[in-house]
Amino acid sequence: MRDVRALLRFQGTLREWRTPRRAPDATPFVSLYANGRLCGCYGDDEGAPAERLARAFLRASHDGRFRPISPREREGLVAQVSFARSPALLNPETAVDDLEVGTHGVALAGDRGPGAIILPHVARDEGLGPRELVAALLRKARVGPDALRDKGLYAFETDDVVVRRADPHAGSEGVDAAAAWLASLVDSEGAVTFAIDSRARKRIETGEMHHGRAASVVQALAAYGKRPAVVARARRRLESDIRAALGGATVPGWPADPDLVAGTLALAILAGVPLARELADFVASHAPRSAWHIAQAVAALGPRAPDALWASCVADLDRQPFAPWTLVAAEARGDRRVGARVARAVASGIRSHPPHRGGAAMTPVPQTAITGLSVEALAGRTESWARASVARGREFLARMQVAGSRIPAALDPGLAHGAFLASPCAALLRCDVTAHALLALLTPAARCA
Repeated sequence: MRDVRALLRFQGTLREWRTPRRAPDATPFVSLYANGRLCGCYGDDEGAPAERLARAFLRASHDGRFRPISPREREGLVAQVSFARSPALLNPETAVDDLEVGTHGVALAGDRGPGAIILPHVARDEGLGPRELVAALLRKARVGPDALRDKGLYAFETDDVVVRRADPHAGSEGVDAAAAWLASLVDSEGAVTFAIDSRARKRIETGEMHHGRAASVVQALAAYGKRPAVVARARRRLESDIRAALGGATVPGWPADPDLVAGTLALAILAGVPLARELADFVASHAPRSAWHIAQAVAALGPRAPDALWASCVADLDRQPFAPWTLVAAEARGDRRVGARVARAVASGIRSHPPHRGGAAMTPVPQTAITGLSVEALAGRTESWARASVARGREFLARMQVAGSRIPAALDPGLAHGAFLASPCAALLRCDVTAHALLALLTPAARCA
């Protein structure tokens, strides 16, 4: 790391050039980022190991495929050095199912025509799923899909080192870092920032179902138990905004869809806002259609939820057995029979094998928030299969946290430290994603409120 930091200093001043002294005996790929923007990426296999690193850095810093680095950008330039390992030949017919985006890079190699390589972090930078990652590889190689039969399509992993000219303070990790990040989203008046685009270095103040997602932040910080003033401030603001919206006032981020309104009210109740009567009246007059949001309402109202509402949740299990909110609702109603049925399905939906072991299988690429919700729903169960699923899910969640040395080169450490990625191929840091992850990682004994 010291050698790479010396190279970063050199590119800014052109003084005190020092050839790297040591490097692994492998081909280094150097990716350079300026304020979240990829501005160069090159590998080099010429010379001794340390010489390869220097050459790869110099080539990346003058990569003509990207907009040149400006003088202003040089001070904050960040380098990621990647060494490829564990190559595995893929079957083109099943490659999309076998790739683990965020972990795997892809390469195309053969005797005829050009090859190409895409490093694992590109999927997160560009928001690419498995299919899009393979398509990007073909575009880079300037070949069509037929080339997958003529060449070797490989997956590989990398060992990465991210180096900044001034490394950020490592700070805490795990639940403490997650809680600190969530608390940083709550302003002096209790408003919760919807998301942070750490690549663009900006806060996104509101978004879809904003108050429901903010309620998840309040619930998570309350469960964490060490930020009572922040929780009280955010809870007061949440209640004020919701009552104003229900009264007809225009409130930024308030949903128009009745299902989203029902879900928002339910999440607010779970966060400690006294709105049970308002939710009961709302579902009686608007009849939510989405089983997901109906289950949220039942989870919030518990035994007070209309039987017909609960019956619709149970009936939907034939269509979608993986239903973590229905599991939470079953616990709230004390319905042990339905709870046991749904718990089995939710536990089975926590992947036991790669790709993305431990992630929720509800979507092709697991979503962190859904995985966190599933783990939270299962965490109180004592069956061995449930405990095994919870352990797998928590391992996946831990991999999604950006903290310390695991903060990607494209992200600003001051904005990202402690947060959780929305998925292995998404860089946006949304408030409820980290909230659900925190709730899942807190053991029942660790909950203070």
